[in-house]
Amino acid sequence: MVLRSVASRLALAMLLGSAIIMVVTGGLLLSHTREQTLAQTQREAAAVVQSAAVRIQGRIDGVATIGRTVAALLHDRRDQAPSLIRDALAANPEIVDISAAFVPRDSAAVRDQDAPVVRRDPDGKLTAGSRRTDAEPYWTSDWFVQGLNCDSGCWQAPFRMAGRPETLVGYSVAIPGTSRIPVTGVADATISLDWLQRLLSQLGKPEHASAFVADSDGIFLAHDWTSYIGSRASRPLREAMATGKNPVRLTPEMGARVSEPVWVYYVPIRGTGWIFGLSMPERAVLADLRRTYMVDILLGLLALAGVSLIALIVTRRLMAPLGVLAERAENVARGDLDFALPDVRRNDEVGRLTRAFDHMRHQLAGHIDTAKRTAREQERIASELEIARQIQLALIPEPRWLAADGRIELFAALRPASAVGGDLYTYFALGAKHVCVMVGDVSDKGVPAALFMARTITLARTIATHARSPSDILAALNRELCKGNDTCMFVTLLCGVVETETGMLSMASAGHEQPVLHAGGSAILVDVETGPALGLDREARYPVRVMTLLGGDTVIMYTDGVSEAHAGNQRLYGADALLDSVSRIGEGATPEALVTGVLNDVDAYVEGAPAYDDIALLALTWHDAGVKGVRLDAVAHS
Repeated sequence: MVLRSVASRLALAMLLGSAIIMVVTGGLLLSHTREQTLAQTQREAAAVVQSAAVRIQGRIDGVATIGRTVAALLHDRRDQAPSLIRDALAANPEIVDISAAFVPRDSAAVRDQDAPVVRRDPDGKLTAGSRRTDAEPYWTSDWFVQGLNCDSGCWQAPFRMAGRPETLVGYSVAIPGTSRIPVTGVADATISLDWLQRLLSQLGKPEHASAFVADSDGIFLAHDWTSYIGSRASRPLREAMATGKNPVRLTPEMGARVSEPVWVYYVPIRGTGWIFGLSMPERAVLADLRRTYMVDILLGLLALAGVSLIALIVTRRLMAPLGVLAERAENVARGDLDFALPDVRRNDEVGRLTRAFDHMRHQLAGHIDTAKRTAREQERIASELEIARQIQLALIPEPRWLAADGRIELFAALRPASAVGGDLYTYFALGAKHVCVMVGDVSDKGVPAALFMARTITLARTIATHARSPSDILAALNRELCKGNDTCMFVTLLCGVVETETGMLSMASAGHEQPVLHAGGSAILVDVETGPALGLDREARYPVRVMTLLGGDTVIMYTDGVSEAHAGNQRLYGADALLDSVSRIGEGATPEALVTGVLNDVDAYVEGAPAYDDIALLALTWHDAGVKGVRLDAVAHS
């Protein structure tokens, strides 16, 4: 795979890292630029809105001035009202009609001169009339009632008039009276809102923007979307205007009458309760920003691709020697050390690594050669040890033996701690009426102990044929082992001779462990006076212990590999544990059962720990149940 190389992964990591940085910084830049764009748009929209508001304010203020002037003139010229309002209307072509409505002296007998009005027809002709003919009595109409309370003038709600297609709006001012009657009537000037609609179309608005004028109730007086004229603004826009939140962002989810998010900028028109607003789609506001951002992103991606390609090429050139080293390392893993390495041209990390790899290869080749020679030597030694083990085991008789007459049965076990060991056991017949058994432990371990053990067994068999007493056997064997024993090796040995007809057992010990007697379901140590170990003192003497075995009695002979067995706690197995193990074996058990039971208890005690010492264990059972009387137990000194 391509991404298996370090160079590819490094280039990919650089690409991903740079992309993440670009996305994060680009997002922050976009957010900052977006805020700046919206602020700039707000300033531009505010300028447009303010300019339009000033123009509207100028027209509105002109109408308001005319209304207030007419009201002031009518203060003391009520009888001249028809001519005054006609002159004022003639002088101001933007006004549709002017009324001078006085409070009637008698509502039941209202006269035409109480509410004169002059109207401008659509063709520009002025027509005089009276409010008395209105469908609703003028003195109860909202515009008249509200006008009575507008000393400084106020704008009324927009309305429609029969015979005119446009929306109209009136400015009402209270006509001042006397101190007894402060207000005598209302002067009202009505204008058409068509000029307001024309004004919106003449504004230099940004593209996609739409302008509107709404009254204090949120009714659109003018709107670039003419279908909205006369309708009420959405609740979110009315709430924003009521709270003074400017600008305000409206979305379809908020319940606004828009198909996409828009920003609305507005300004109130003094004295009217109207507002002039500018609505701009957010998409249009941020369109240039998005295009610029996408171009920047595309350029950034191209730059990243270029940087990654350069990084890939450079890193591959730099990492090429490492790739060769990786392949050579695989050769080393397969055992192939004969290969060429890249030329070292620089003393950088790659150069030092190449030289170190080459040095390691040569050292490894030397170590492998040494290891091979060592392995061959170990194989040779292991083969020789196995041969020595076979020879040693050939010197040891079979583990189980039963006399022809069935009176004597024995079982033995030998466990060397390594391939070969120094512990031994042997048994053989001495003539027709005696059997000799031996268990011994050489002072050393391994091959030297095995050789000394083989010498001991061979000499013992030879010497025992010319002697009948264990004391004589040990004395003669000791003298032979002392010859040429410059290394001062020695062997402890327990030797016993059993008379096959009587069961009389004679034992002598050369520094060996005390044997155990299993009789009558109990176990005791047999106290055998011991002499020195064989091979140390040519003049040593070995006392003899004589005892008579009864039917079912078993003598257990063993080496210190049993009594001194230990595990992690370093506590020795000991003679007490041995006696307890033997005593738990029932009376009448075979020698094999006794040997197996003791070995199992020793294994359980050491908890699987490696063997500390060689183990030799021999059990001899006397089966002549016809022997009666008391066991003979005596010590003889040679």
